[in-house]
Amino acid sequence: MSIPGDLTLFPGTPGMENIMECISISFRSAPEEIRKRFAFPAGEAGTAEREAFLEEAGEAVLLFTCNRTEVYAAGEGSLERLEELLARKSGMAVTQVRRIAGRFAGEKACAHLYRVACGMDSMVVGEDEILGQVRAAYLFSAERGRCGRELNTVFQGALACAKKIKTRTLLSKTSVSAATLACAEIFRFERLLEEEKAASAAGPDGPGNMPVRKTGGKKGEKTKLQVLLVGGSGKMGGSILKNLLARENIHVYATRRSHGLGERESSRLSVVDYRERYRFLERADVIVSATESPHYTFTAGEAEEYLRGPGTAEGSETAEGAGMTESSRGEKRRLFIDIAVPADIDRQIASLPGCRVVGMDDFERLAEENNRKKQQAVQDAWALLEEELEELYKSLLFHETAGELERIRERFAGYSVDRFLFWLKDRLDAASLKAVLQALKEETSEL
Repeated sequence: MSIPGDLTLFPGTPGMENIMECISISFRSAPEEIRKRFAFPAGEAGTAEREAFLEEAGEAVLLFTCNRTEVYAAGEGSLERLEELLARKSGMAVTQVRRIAGRFAGEKACAHLYRVACGMDSMVVGEDEILGQVRAAYLFSAERGRCGRELNTVFQGALACAKKIKTRTLLSKTSVSAATLACAEIFRFERLLEEEKAASAAGPDGPGNMPVRKTGGKKGEKTKLQVLLVGGSGKMGGSILKNLLARENIHVYATRRSHGLGERESSRLSVVDYRERYRFLERADVIVSATESPHYTFTAGEAEEYLRGPGTAEGSETAEGAGMTESSRGEKRRLFIDIAVPADIDRQIASLPGCRVVGMDDFERLAEENNRKKQQAVQDAWALLEEELEELYKSLLFHETAGELERIRERFAGYSVDRFLFWLKDRLDAASLKAVLQALKEETSEL
Protein backbone atom coordinates (compact mmCIF):
# COMPACT_ATOMS: atom_id res chain seq x y z
CA MET A 1 0.00 0.00 0.00
CA SER A 2 1.08 3.59 -0.48
CA ILE A 3 2.32 5.38 2.62
CA PRO A 4 3.78 8.90 2.51
CA GLY A 5 7.53 8.51 2.42
CA ASP A 6 8.93 11.96 3.34
CA LEU A 7 9.69 11.72 7.04
CA THR A 8 11.24 15.19 7.34
CA LEU A 9 8.88 18.09 7.89
CA PHE A 10 11.52 20.74 8.42
CA PRO A 11 14.69 19.80 6.47
CA GLY A 12 17.80 21.32 7.99
CA THR A 13 16.05 22.88 10.99
CA PRO A 14 18.87 23.98 13.35
CA GLY A 15 18.88 21.94 16.56
CA MET A 16 16.85 19.06 15.16
CA GLU A 17 19.74 16.96 13.89
CA ASN A 18 20.95 16.04 17.38
CA ILE A 19 17.64 15.02 18.97
CA MET A 20 17.81 11.27 18.49
CA GLU A 21 19.16 8.49 16.27
CA CYS A 22 17.65 5.11 15.47
CA ILE A 23 18.83 1.76 14.12
CA SER A 24 15.99 -0.41 12.82
CA ILE A 25 15.97 -4.05 11.74
CA SER A 26 12.45 -5.01 10.73
CA PHE A 27 10.34 -7.16 8.42
CA ARG A 28 10.94 -4.51 5.75
CA SER A 29 14.69 -5.19 5.62
CA ALA A 30 15.26 -8.73 6.93
CA PRO A 31 13.47 -12.10 6.82
CA GLU A 32 12.44 -13.97 9.95
CA GLU A 33 15.56 -16.17 9.86
CA ILE A 34 17.73 -13.05 10.21
CA ARG A 35 15.46 -11.13 12.60
CA LYS A 36 15.48 -13.97 15.13
CA ARG A 37 19.20 -13.41 15.66
CA PHE A 38 18.36 -10.04 17.21
CA ALA A 39 15.66 -11.45 19.51
CA PHE A 40 15.82 -10.96 23.26
CA PRO A 41 14.53 -13.86 25.39
CA ALA A 42 11.61 -13.56 27.80
CA GLY A 43 11.81 -13.74 31.58
CA GLU A 44 14.64 -12.79 33.90
CA ALA A 45 17.32 -13.80 31.38
CA GLY A 46 15.82 -11.42 28.81
CA THR A 47 15.56 -8.61 31.34
CA ALA A 48 19.20 -8.99 32.30
CA GLU A 49 20.26 -9.07 28.66
CA ARG A 50 18.30 -5.92 27.80
CA GLU A 51 19.73 -4.12 30.83
CA ALA A 52 23.27 -5.07 29.80
CA PHE A 53 22.58 -3.89 26.23
CA LEU A 54 21.27 -0.52 27.44
CA GLU A 55 24.23 -0.18 29.80
CA GLU A 56 26.48 -0.05 26.76
CA ALA A 57 24.03 1.85 24.55
CA GLY A 58 23.84 4.73 27.04
CA GLU A 59 20.77 6.96 26.94
CA ALA A 60 18.57 4.74 24.79
CA VAL A 61 15.35 2.76 24.33
CA LEU A 62 15.37 -0.80 23.02
CA LEU A 63 12.24 -1.95 21.18
CA PHE A 64 11.87 -5.64 20.37
CA THR A 65 8.76 -7.25 18.80
CA CYS A 66 8.07 -10.19 16.49
CA ASN A 67 8.70 -8.00 13.46
CA ARG A 68 11.41 -5.57 14.55
CA THR A 69 14.38 -4.83 16.77
CA GLU A 70 15.11 -1.11 17.08
CA VAL A 71 17.34 1.05 19.25
CA TYR A 72 16.63 4.75 19.78
CA ALA A 73 19.53 6.73 21.26
CA ALA A 74 19.60 10.36 22.36
CA GLY A 75 21.85 12.86 20.59
CA GLU A 76 23.99 12.16 17.58
CA GLY A 77 27.05 10.09 16.77
CA SER A 78 25.76 6.82 18.24
CA LEU A 79 24.83 4.93 15.05
CA GLU A 80 28.14 3.13 14.68
CA ARG A 81 28.18 2.13 18.35
CA LEU A 82 24.62 0.76 18.09
CA GLU A 83 25.54 -1.21 14.96
CA GLU A 84 28.46 -2.77 16.81
CA LEU A 85 26.21 -3.75 19.75
CA LEU A 86 23.65 -5.32 17.42
CA ALA A 87 26.41 -7.13 15.53
CA ARG A 88 27.67 -8.61 18.79
CA LYS A 89 24.13 -9.57 19.79
CA SER A 90 23.43 -11.33 16.49
CA GLY A 91 26.85 -12.86 15.90
CA MET A 92 26.96 -11.11 12.53
CA ALA A 93 29.64 -8.86 11.12
CA VAL A 94 29.04 -5.13 11.44
CA THR A 95 29.06 -4.83 7.65
CA GLN A 96 26.23 -7.40 7.47
CA VAL A 97 24.19 -5.48 10.05
CA ARG A 98 24.64 -2.28 8.07
CA ARG A 99 23.25 -3.94 4.95
CA ILE A 100 19.95 -4.79 6.63
CA ALA A 101 19.56 -1.95 9.12
CA GLY A 102 17.60 1.24 8.58
CA ARG A 103 19.35 4.35 9.91
CA PHE A 104 17.40 7.41 11.01
CA ALA A 105 18.67 10.64 12.57
CA GLY A 106 17.13 13.82 13.90
CA GLU A 107 13.69 14.59 12.52
CA LYS A 108 13.60 11.35 10.53
CA ALA A 109 14.23 9.32 13.69
CA CYS A 110 11.38 11.11 15.46
CA ALA A 111 9.02 10.63 12.53
CA HIS A 112 9.96 6.95 12.28
CA LEU A 113 9.14 6.39 15.96
CA TYR A 114 5.79 8.17 15.55
CA ARG A 115 4.93 5.95 12.58
CA VAL A 116 5.93 2.82 14.48
CA ALA A 117 3.94 3.74 17.61
CA CYS A 118 0.85 4.59 15.52
CA GLY A 119 0.90 1.25 13.69
CA MET A 120 1.65 2.89 10.35
CA ASP A 121 4.92 1.01 9.91
CA SER A 122 3.54 -2.38 10.98
CA MET A 123 3.23 -5.45 8.78
CA VAL A 124 -0.48 -5.26 9.61
CA VAL A 125 -1.24 -1.54 9.30
CA GLY A 126 -3.17 -0.20 12.27
CA GLU A 127 -2.50 -3.18 14.56
CA ASP A 128 -2.98 -2.45 18.26
CA GLU A 129 -0.18 -4.41 19.94
CA ILE A 130 2.64 -2.11 18.85
CA LEU A 131 1.43 0.83 20.97
CA GLY A 132 1.71 -1.24 24.15
CA GLN A 133 5.08 -2.60 23.05
CA VAL A 134 6.48 0.90 22.46
CA ARG A 135 5.14 2.04 25.84
CA ALA A 136 6.68 -0.97 27.60
CA ALA A 137 10.05 -0.42 25.91
CA TYR A 138 10.05 3.26 26.89
CA LEU A 139 9.09 2.56 30.51
CA PHE A 140 11.74 -0.16 30.75
CA SER A 141 14.42 2.42 29.91
CA ALA A 142 12.86 5.31 31.83
CA GLU A 143 12.58 3.28 35.04
CA ARG A 144 16.28 2.49 34.78
CA GLY A 145 17.32 6.11 34.26
CA ARG A 146 18.12 5.63 30.57
CA CYS A 147 15.92 8.47 29.25
CA GLY A 148 16.84 12.14 29.38
CA ARG A 149 14.73 15.13 28.39
CA GLU A 150 14.86 14.51 24.63
CA LEU A 151 13.92 10.83 24.76
CA ASN A 152 11.20 11.50 27.33
CA THR A 153 9.74 14.27 25.19
CA VAL A 154 9.85 12.31 21.93
CA PHE A 155 8.49 9.02 23.31
CA GLN A 156 5.73 10.68 25.32
CA GLY A 157 4.78 12.64 22.21
CA ALA A 158 4.74 9.48 20.09
CA LEU A 159 2.50 7.64 22.58
CA ALA A 160 0.12 10.62 22.79
CA CYS A 161 0.00 10.87 18.99
CA ALA A 162 -0.80 7.15 18.68
CA LYS A 163 -3.73 7.53 21.09
CA LYS A 164 -5.12 10.46 19.09
CA ILE A 165 -4.85 8.57 15.82
CA LYS A 166 -6.54 5.57 17.41
CA THR A 167 -9.52 7.65 18.54
CA ARG A 168 -9.77 10.19 15.69
CA THR A 169 -9.17 8.03 12.61
CA LEU A 170 -10.30 4.64 11.31
CA LEU A 171 -6.74 3.27 11.24
CA SER A 172 -7.28 0.95 14.21
CA LYS A 173 -10.98 0.33 13.71
CA THR A 174 -11.82 -3.32 13.04
CA SER A 175 -8.31 -3.92 14.26
CA VAL A 176 -6.29 -6.70 12.66
CA SER A 177 -3.23 -8.27 14.25
CA ALA A 178 -1.03 -11.29 13.72
CA ALA A 179 -3.36 -13.13 16.13
CA THR A 180 -6.50 -12.30 14.15
CA LEU A 181 -4.74 -13.12 10.88
CA ALA A 182 -3.76 -16.48 12.36
CA CYS A 183 -7.38 -17.13 13.32
CA ALA A 184 -8.57 -16.10 9.85
CA GLU A 185 -6.15 -18.63 8.37
CA ILE A 186 -7.52 -21.31 10.72
CA PHE A 187 -11.10 -20.50 9.71
CA ARG A 188 -10.16 -20.69 6.02
CA PHE A 189 -8.59 -24.07 6.65
CA GLU A 190 -11.75 -25.20 8.44
CA ARG A 191 -13.88 -24.21 5.43
CA LEU A 192 -11.47 -26.02 3.12
CA LEU A 193 -11.80 -29.26 5.10
CA GLU A 194 -15.59 -28.98 5.11
CA GLU A 195 -15.69 -28.33 1.36
CA GLU A 196 -13.42 -31.29 0.69
CA LYS A 197 -15.54 -33.49 2.93
CA ALA A 198 -18.74 -32.40 1.20
CA ALA A 199 -17.26 -33.00 -2.24
CA SER A 200 -15.99 -36.43 -1.20
CA ALA A 201 -19.37 -37.39 0.28
CA ALA A 202 -21.21 -36.28 -2.87
CA GLY A 203 -19.05 -38.34 -5.21
CA PRO A 204 -19.18 -38.07 -9.02
CA ASP A 205 -22.85 -39.10 -9.21
CA GLY A 206 -24.34 -37.06 -6.39
CA PRO A 207 -24.64 -37.49 -2.61
CA GLY A 208 -23.01 -40.63 -1.28
CA ASN A 209 -23.24 -42.56 1.91
CA MET A 210 -19.79 -41.86 3.32
CA PRO A 211 -19.79 -41.47 7.11
CA VAL A 212 -19.34 -37.93 8.43
CA ARG A 213 -15.99 -37.58 10.20
CA LYS A 214 -16.43 -36.75 13.86
CA THR A 215 -14.34 -36.53 17.02
CA GLY A 216 -15.70 -39.33 19.14
CA GLY A 217 -19.14 -37.84 19.84
CA LYS A 218 -22.58 -39.19 19.08
CA LYS A 219 -23.34 -40.74 15.72
CA GLY A 220 -23.90 -38.12 13.01
CA GLU A 221 -22.38 -35.32 15.06
CA LYS A 222 -20.81 -32.63 12.90
CA THR A 223 -17.03 -32.64 12.70
CA LYS A 224 -15.21 -30.36 15.12
CA LEU A 225 -11.96 -28.80 14.02
CA GLN A 226 -9.25 -29.90 16.45
CA VAL A 227 -6.72 -27.18 17.34
CA LEU A 228 -3.62 -27.72 19.44
CA LEU A 229 -2.52 -24.37 20.89
CA VAL A 230 0.90 -24.09 22.50
CA GLY A 231 1.43 -20.84 24.39
CA GLY A 232 -2.20 -19.99 25.09
CA SER A 233 -1.34 -18.21 28.34
CA GLY A 234 0.65 -15.45 26.59
CA LYS A 235 -0.87 -12.27 25.14
CA MET A 236 -0.81 -13.40 21.52
CA GLY A 237 -1.85 -16.96 22.37
CA GLY A 238 -4.57 -15.69 24.68
CA SER A 239 -6.02 -13.58 21.87
CA ILE A 240 -6.04 -16.60 19.55
CA LEU A 241 -7.66 -18.76 22.23
CA LYS A 242 -10.41 -16.20 22.76
CA ASN A 243 -11.15 -16.04 19.03
CA LEU A 244 -11.20 -19.82 18.65
CA LEU A 245 -13.50 -20.40 21.62
CA ALA A 246 -15.98 -17.94 20.09
CA ARG A 247 -16.57 -20.51 17.33
CA GLU A 248 -18.97 -23.34 18.13
CA ASN A 249 -17.37 -25.96 15.91
CA ILE A 250 -13.79 -25.83 17.19
CA HIS A 251 -12.23 -27.80 20.03
CA VAL A 252 -8.98 -26.44 21.48
CA TYR A 253 -6.29 -28.40 23.27
CA ALA A 254 -4.27 -25.66 24.98
CA THR A 255 -1.01 -26.39 26.74
CA ARG A 256 -0.06 -24.95 30.05
CA ARG A 257 3.00 -24.98 32.24
CA SER A 258 2.96 -24.82 36.03
CA HIS A 259 1.62 -21.24 36.06
CA GLY A 260 -1.70 -22.29 34.55
CA LEU A 261 -3.64 -21.10 31.54
CA GLY A 262 -6.23 -18.82 33.11
CA GLU A 263 -9.15 -20.52 31.30
CA ARG A 264 -11.51 -23.15 32.66
CA GLU A 265 -11.87 -26.41 30.82
CA SER A 266 -15.14 -26.86 28.99
CA SER A 267 -16.74 -28.98 26.29
CA ARG A 268 -14.63 -27.07 23.72
CA LEU A 269 -11.43 -26.51 25.71
CA SER A 270 -9.08 -29.13 27.09
CA VAL A 271 -6.05 -27.99 29.05
CA VAL A 272 -3.10 -30.32 28.51
CA ASP A 273 0.42 -30.53 29.89
CA TYR A 274 3.03 -28.87 27.69
CA ARG A 275 5.22 -31.96 27.95
CA GLU A 276 2.46 -33.99 26.32
CA ARG A 277 2.12 -31.73 23.28
CA TYR A 278 3.50 -34.24 20.74
CA ARG A 279 0.97 -36.84 21.88
CA PHE A 280 -1.85 -34.58 20.64
CA LEU A 281 -0.39 -34.01 17.17
CA GLU A 282 -2.18 -36.98 15.65
CA ARG A 283 -5.67 -35.77 16.50
CA ALA A 284 -4.99 -32.11 15.67
CA ASP A 285 -6.06 -30.51 12.39
CA VAL A 286 -4.34 -27.25 13.27
CA ILE A 287 -1.29 -26.68 15.45
CA VAL A 288 -0.55 -23.15 16.65
CA SER A 289 2.56 -22.15 18.59
CA ALA A 290 2.93 -18.71 20.17
CA THR A 291 5.57 -18.97 22.87
CA GLU A 292 8.62 -16.91 23.79
CA SER A 293 10.78 -20.02 23.97
CA PRO A 294 14.31 -19.82 22.49
CA HIS A 295 13.91 -23.45 21.35
CA TYR A 296 11.60 -25.20 18.88
CA THR A 297 8.33 -26.39 20.39
CA PHE A 298 7.97 -28.82 17.46
CA THR A 299 10.77 -30.39 15.42
CA ALA A 300 10.30 -32.25 12.15
CA GLY A 301 11.95 -35.46 13.34
CA GLU A 302 9.86 -35.89 16.45
CA ALA A 303 6.67 -34.67 14.76
CA GLU A 304 7.10 -37.24 11.99
CA GLU A 305 7.46 -40.01 14.58
CA TYR A 306 4.19 -39.08 16.28
CA LEU A 307 2.26 -38.37 13.09
CA ARG A 308 3.14 -41.72 11.54
CA GLY A 309 3.19 -43.81 14.71
CA PRO A 310 0.25 -45.74 16.14
CA GLY A 311 -0.51 -42.91 18.61
CA THR A 312 -2.43 -43.12 21.86
CA ALA A 313 -5.69 -44.91 22.33
CA GLU A 314 -7.51 -41.59 22.20
CA GLY A 315 -5.64 -40.62 19.04
CA SER A 316 -6.49 -43.93 17.41
CA GLU A 317 -10.15 -43.42 18.28
CA THR A 318 -10.01 -40.02 16.62
CA ALA A 319 -8.50 -41.49 13.49
CA GLU A 320 -11.02 -44.29 13.44
CA GLY A 321 -13.87 -41.80 13.79
CA ALA A 322 -12.38 -39.90 10.88
CA GLY A 323 -12.67 -42.97 8.68
CA MET A 324 -8.86 -43.18 8.48
CA THR A 325 -6.84 -46.35 8.38
CA GLU A 326 -3.48 -46.86 10.08
CA SER A 327 -1.68 -46.54 6.76
CA SER A 328 -3.52 -43.41 5.66
CA ARG A 329 -3.30 -41.53 8.92
CA GLY A 330 -0.06 -39.82 7.96
CA GLU A 331 -1.78 -38.26 4.90
CA LYS A 332 -4.20 -36.24 7.01
CA ARG A 333 -4.09 -32.55 6.07
CA ARG A 334 -2.64 -30.40 8.87
CA LEU A 335 -1.94 -26.69 9.25
CA PHE A 336 0.93 -25.51 11.47
CA ILE A 337 0.89 -21.81 12.41
CA ASP A 338 3.96 -20.23 14.00
CA ILE A 339 3.66 -16.67 15.33
CA ALA A 340 6.86 -16.60 17.35
CA VAL A 341 10.25 -14.98 16.77
CA PRO A 342 12.53 -16.87 17.11
CA ALA A 343 10.42 -19.49 15.34
CA ASP A 344 8.70 -22.15 17.46
CA ILE A 345 8.06 -24.62 14.64
CA ASP A 346 10.72 -26.33 12.55
CA ARG A 347 10.00 -25.31 8.93
CA GLN A 348 11.05 -28.79 7.79
CA ILE A 349 7.67 -30.00 9.08
CA ALA A 350 6.27 -28.62 5.80
CA SER A 351 7.98 -31.51 4.03
CA LEU A 352 5.93 -34.09 5.97
CA PRO A 353 2.88 -35.57 4.16
CA GLY A 354 -0.19 -33.28 4.33
CA CYS A 355 1.55 -30.63 6.46
CA ARG A 356 1.69 -26.90 5.73
CA VAL A 357 3.59 -24.38 7.87
CA VAL A 358 2.66 -20.68 8.06
CA GLY A 359 5.20 -18.40 9.75
CA MET A 360 5.55 -14.72 10.53
CA ASP A 361 6.91 -13.89 7.08
CA ASP A 362 3.78 -15.39 5.51
CA PHE A 363 1.58 -12.93 7.38
CA GLU A 364 2.88 -10.08 5.22
CA ARG A 365 1.00 -11.62 2.30
CA LEU A 366 -2.06 -12.25 4.47
CA ALA A 367 -2.02 -8.62 5.62
CA GLU A 368 -2.06 -7.09 2.14
CA GLU A 369 -5.85 -6.94 1.85
CA ASN A 370 -6.21 -5.33 5.28
CA ASN A 371 -3.57 -2.74 4.37
CA ARG A 372 -5.18 -1.97 1.00
CA LYS A 373 -8.52 -1.25 2.66
CA LYS A 374 -6.88 1.15 5.09
CA GLN A 375 -5.24 3.45 2.57
CA GLN A 376 -7.61 6.34 3.27
CA ALA A 377 -7.25 5.85 7.01
CA VAL A 378 -3.47 5.99 6.58
CA GLN A 379 -3.75 9.31 4.75
CA ASP A 380 -5.94 10.71 7.54
CA ALA A 381 -3.55 9.41 10.19
CA TRP A 382 -0.57 10.85 8.36
CA ALA A 383 -2.11 14.33 8.36
CA LEU A 384 -2.64 14.12 12.13
CA LEU A 385 0.84 12.70 12.61
CA GLU A 386 2.38 15.66 10.78
CA GLU A 387 0.54 18.06 13.08
CA GLU A 388 1.78 16.20 16.15
CA LEU A 389 5.36 16.14 14.85
CA GLU A 390 5.22 19.87 14.23
CA GLU A 391 4.19 20.39 17.85
CA LEU A 392 7.03 18.14 18.98
CA TYR A 393 9.63 20.06 16.99
CA LYS A 394 8.34 23.41 18.24
CA SER A 395 8.42 22.13 21.81
CA LEU A 396 11.98 20.88 21.46
CA LEU A 397 13.17 24.07 19.77
CA PHE A 398 11.47 26.30 22.32
CA HIS A 399 12.99 24.34 25.18
CA GLU A 400 16.44 24.84 23.65
CA THR A 401 15.81 28.59 23.61
CA ALA A 402 14.13 28.81 27.03
CA GLY A 403 17.47 28.65 28.82
CA GLU A 404 18.60 31.73 26.92
CA LEU A 405 15.56 33.93 27.69
CA GLU A 406 17.41 36.20 30.09
CA ARG A 407 20.16 36.88 27.55
CA ILE A 408 17.52 37.46 24.84
CA ARG A 409 15.75 40.02 27.02
CA GLU A 410 19.01 41.83 27.58
CA ARG A 411 19.87 41.73 23.87
CA PHE A 412 16.57 43.25 22.75
CA ALA A 413 15.92 45.58 25.67
CA GLY A 414 14.53 48.88 24.36
CA TYR A 415 13.61 47.45 20.93
CA SER A 416 10.32 48.67 19.51
CA VAL A 417 8.08 46.24 17.61
CA ASP A 418 9.01 47.94 14.35
CA ARG A 419 12.72 47.64 15.01
CA PHE A 420 12.41 44.00 16.06
CA LEU A 421 10.46 43.12 12.89
CA PHE A 422 13.08 44.80 10.69
CA TRP A 423 15.74 42.86 12.60
CA LEU A 424 13.87 39.63 11.75
CA LYS A 425 13.50 40.72 8.12
CA ASP A 426 17.26 41.00 7.75
CA ARG A 427 17.91 37.53 9.17
CA LEU A 428 15.04 35.22 8.14
CA ASP A 429 14.29 33.69 4.77
CA ALA A 430 11.01 34.63 3.09
CA ALA A 431 9.09 31.54 4.26
CA SER A 432 10.14 31.97 7.90
CA LEU A 433 9.37 35.69 7.88
CA LYS A 434 5.98 35.04 6.29
CA ALA A 435 5.12 32.58 9.05
CA VAL A 436 6.01 35.11 11.77
CA LEU A 437 4.06 37.93 10.11
CA GLN A 438 1.06 35.66 9.50
CA ALA A 439 0.99 34.66 13.16
CA LEU A 440 1.05 38.35 14.17
CA LYS A 441 -1.74 39.21 11.71
CA GLU A 442 -3.94 36.39 13.01
CA GLU A 443 -3.38 37.52 16.59
CA THR A 444 -4.16 41.22 15.89
CA SER A 445 -7.13 40.53 13.59
CA GLU A 446 -9.29 39.75 16.64
CA LEU A 447 -8.56 43.14 18.27
